[in-house]
Amino acid sequence: MDDIYVFCWCVVGLLVLGTSPSIGDLEAEPTCLSRFDYDYKMLQKIVSLEQTIQNLKDSLTESKNKIEDMSRENEQKIQNLKDLLAESRDKIDSGSIYIRWGRFKCQNNAEVVYKGFTAGKKWSDKGSGSDVICLPEDPSWLNYSNSNHLRGSVYGTEINIEEPSGVFEKKVNDQNLPCVACHIKKGSVIMIPGRGHCYTGWNLEYKGYLMTEWHGHPGPHNHVCVDHHPDFMQGGGENNDDHILYLTISKCGSLPCPPYANDRELACVVCSK
Repeated sequence: MDDIYVFCWCVVGLLVLGTSPSIGDLEAEPTCLSRFDYDYKMLQKIVSLEQTIQNLKDSLTESKNKIEDMSRENEQKIQNLKDLLAESRDKIDSGSIYIRWGRFKCQNNAEVVYKGFTAGKKWSDKGSGSDVICLPEDPSWLNYSNSNHLRGSVYGTEINIEEPSGVFEKKVNDQNLPCVACHIKKGSVIMIPGRGHCYTGWNLEYKGYLMTEWHGHPGPHNHVCVDHHPDFMQGGGENNDDHILYLTISKCGSLPCPPYANDRELACVVCSK
């Protein structure tokens, strides 16, 4: 505001000291009777100029206040837009989903999308799907014909393993496996075969053993990571020989040993970040 005061007083100086009255001005000005009268009239002009300066100062102050108010409003609008953008980003980046094979429940930090039954092709079928799937426990139907002609087939999954195995912490042979789809807010999930622990910077979702079909069964078949402490389906335990999972072992040769070992059961881990 000091710059404003300097500017205004410069205007006063120019008006008072730098202006020479013209003949028309002398005729228009009332005649001064004395030096006092002249000084009085000049004082009146100075007072009028000071009032004009004060009015300018008030106007500038009002404009400054309006600009500050507009700046605060704009800052609030920008913050609101940032908050809206962050909220939209959270909705777009909605996390990741993985299947926890052999369990009914997810970890505490994960949301259950659905629970179900581990399933796949019959071990002796040449066709049908090669992947292991997690069928929901509450199916719903579209159109159907109840025909078995020219169809693929899906069976429930059981574990086939010699007991005692020394691998799982409890008896698992011929038990039917559940599964659960888990949702986490983290953006990345990876299943790492051949590891029992996550790498640094990654969070453990669950650990277990790499399982697939026996190598002598018609294939192909994919691999899944079955929880090291599995749950079992109620009423299971019979040897149905439908879709069967076996432990997977490493074989030396093209696979270097060490670090791997021949005929050793492979662990697996599901990690998030």
